[in-house]
Amino acid sequence: MLGDGKLELGKRSLNARFGFIQSIKFEDYFSYLFSIFSFQNFCSSNFRTYSYLDQRTGNTYTSLNFWTKSLPIFTEFYNQFYINKEKIVPIDLSLLTPLALAHWIMQDGAKGTSGGLYLCTDFFSPEDTRRLANCLSENLQIKVTTPKAPGKNGTLRIYVTVSSMDRLRSLILDHMHPSMLYKLGL
Repeated sequence: MLGDGKLELGKRSLNARFGFIQSIKFEDYFSYLFSIFSFQNFCSSNFRTYSYLDQRTGNTYTSLNFWTKSLPIFTEFYNQFYINKEKIVPIDLSLLTPLALAHWIMQDGAKGTSGGLYLCTDFFSPEDTRRLANCLSENLQIKVTTPKAPGKNGTLRIYVTVSSMDRLRSLILDHMHPSMLYKLGL
């Protein structure tokens, strides 16, 4: 939920559903994630492919998406991650396990030019980003900083320092999809 996933609770729905959108460039990871949700019988249909014209650039982009069934488990997560239909970082970060961190990195991680790794947290408040950084530092012993996001007013990103990359790899490597290992410099 810290990455590209989203939850939706319709006006007439009793339960929320999970949705995921990814560029076709990352089709291997998308298919891997879709297979996990399908295996758990969370999805009632196949994923969709769609193309759209970006008016700003004049380029056509292709994306993949899927939605799960509306289920009580997703409502529990919705209640933690949304306030007034806006995605937030929940107070309880006990779910930020090495597995969750691996998926967050696969979705919103970017290899830094100096050998570290950025986690794009541009849509979270600076306070939420600092709380996530503290969780990584205190709970997982990963050294991080919170530099300003380029071109964004007041938003921060999380940067995993070069000195913590070996620690990070040891925690999440078993959970990484092979197509995303480049984000870890592998």
